[in-house]
Amino acid sequence: MGTALDAALRAARERPSFALYLVAVLLFPVKWLSPFSHEQAGWIDILVAASAVTWCWEQVRAGAKPRLRAPHWFGAAYLALGALSALLASSDRSTGLEGVFIMVELAALAVLTSDFARVPERRSAIVLAILVVSLVTGVQVVIGLALFYAGIETSLIHGWLAGRSHAYARISAGFYSAPLLGSFCIFASSLLARDDAGIPRSWRRAGQVALAMTVLFTFSRAIIAFGLALIIRAAHRHGGRGRAAAPIAAVLAVSAVVGLTVTRVVLDPAKPLTTRVSVPLREGANDRLQEVVTSFDTFVKHPVLGSGPDSYPATFEGTPYRAHFTPLNIAATMGLPALAALIGLIAALWRERRRPTDVTIWSGLAGLGVDAIGQDVEHFRHVWMMFGLADADRRDEAPVIKRE
Repeated sequence: MGTALDAALRAARERPSFALYLVAVLLFPVKWLSPFSHEQAGWIDILVAASAVTWCWEQVRAGAKPRLRAPHWFGAAYLALGALSALLASSDRSTGLEGVFIMVELAALAVLTSDFARVPERRSAIVLAILVVSLVTGVQVVIGLALFYAGIETSLIHGWLAGRSHAYARISAGFYSAPLLGSFCIFASSLLARDDAGIPRSWRRAGQVALAMTVLFTFSRAIIAFGLALIIRAAHRHGGRGRAAAPIAAVLAVSAVVGLTVTRVVLDPAKPLTTRVSVPLREGANDRLQEVVTSFDTFVKHPVLGSGPDSYPATFEGTPYRAHFTPLNIAATMGLPALAALIGLIAALWRERRRPTDVTIWSGLAGLGVDAIGQDVEHFRHVWMMFGLADADRRDEAPVIKRE
């Protein structure tokens, strides 16, 4: 572990932009002490911006010439369409522009990750940072549960599934919501599965145990996607007939998440035998399905530019919501061309991937893809970090050992 830490510190000293980037990643589970009024804005935004500016300066000093590839063009199209939607379609110009700033930050995070992860030493440092975040989050879960059972309410608790209970609670830890935390667990687990990170297996296993415990206590749909990613990696390790389990698991996972949208499940983890599953036909009886339906109505009204970035295209009982279905949320808020651009970006990353395929990266992306059926993941930082990692693993050139 000391060797991996020394390598991470050395990599951070060599590139100031990378040092800022690592600090931003380490702050993932710290939602407190925000310098902004917006509840989900914080020091991470400042650090990512500082890292991006420093990175640009380093590129200029080094005389580096940008080499634009298909993922860059699709990403640029996605940003341009988002900006156009904010200017022409958004009913609230300030909200639309704020959405564009978020998109720019996420794109910058993907570009930074792609560049840094091309160097094995820096890629190992990223994995080490995610290991630290995973272990810290695991500690937060334990503390949150201990305080909950002691009768002390904290922001580490997200809420409940079936009304207030003294027997269980959904954990959000240092993240803003339990579903966001569950999604992060999918991403982090895929990184800790890497054998080339230079981190002892015992530490990575401890991180995986912490993540598995954490995702279970989120009581979110991410549990299904987390399990799918694990099955894909296990099937790849066993090879042969075992690989047939991966597509079967994928079909079952997609079916389960879709089923949770079209049905109404009343679940109290403290009383599992009272679980009820129904298919309510009355309008407004199923909040998730109603959000999908009303988001689709918004898309039909605004198919080209949507209702504006970061807007809420769905309604349920008079309250605005997101679609809780990523493709539809993008199409409804920014239009079908923006959705096509994002799909093109993912397809370009797949086409340019290194062979043999890195199962750790793509099992994580598969898990996040399934999670995207049940929530809106396009504005999650770790999703764009995963895009950057996929881009870094491209086949068009040999990995760089040292650029300085």
